[in-house]
Amino acid sequence: MSGPAHQTGRRRSTIEAARLVAPSSRYRVSFLAALAEFHEEDRHRELDEAVLAGPDEFARFAAALRADADSPGAQARYVWSLRGKEPPYRRDGYVRQTVLWWVTDDEYLGRLHLRHRLTVHLLYEGGHIGYEVRPSARRRGHATAMLAAALPLAADLGIERVLIDCDPANVASRRVIEKNGGEFDGEWDDEAYFWVPTAQR
Repeated sequence: MSGPAHQTGRRRSTIEAARLVAPSSRYRVSFLAALAEFHEEDRHRELDEAVLAGPDEFARFAAALRADADSPGAQARYVWSLRGKEPPYRRDGYVRQTVLWWVTDDEYLGRLHLRHRLTVHLLYEGGHIGYEVRPSARRRGHATAMLAAALPLAADLGIERVLIDCDPANVASRRVIEKNGGEFDGEWDDEAYFWVPTAQR
């Protein structure tokens, strides 16, 4: 069987099988392939494929991401340590955040950051949740499903509604937020802001 209906079925089954997990060395090969895709877009240049290719270094990287939930700034400290530098100073500090990867089987599809509280900086840029899907997995519904999976986790942290921002011109991102119940709260300085309830209505 082939054709549009078959492809739609495969996409749906892939999304249904996908889940949010803690960063792990299990996904090293797929993560590095995704990182190469991002580098082609000139994104995430702070992460060096060659450095992370080593299993031990990748394990340290994954551990730093997991540690961010209890040790704010762990991820930033790790990334900047690769350059032999300290992370930049933030007047309102780093906040605890849960870093999760969106995967199916052993394939890395994207990532999501759930920040446990807002600072003044995050009110204007970043919000409670940031997420991205690797280029080769876009336009399949993963972003919508990933955000939906994260909302109950935010509710468990006592967050009744999450703030999410996006580029006003990014129609796809806006649709993802609105499909998850996002309510538009206005635009400021080239950012559009939405509040998304974390509890099902």
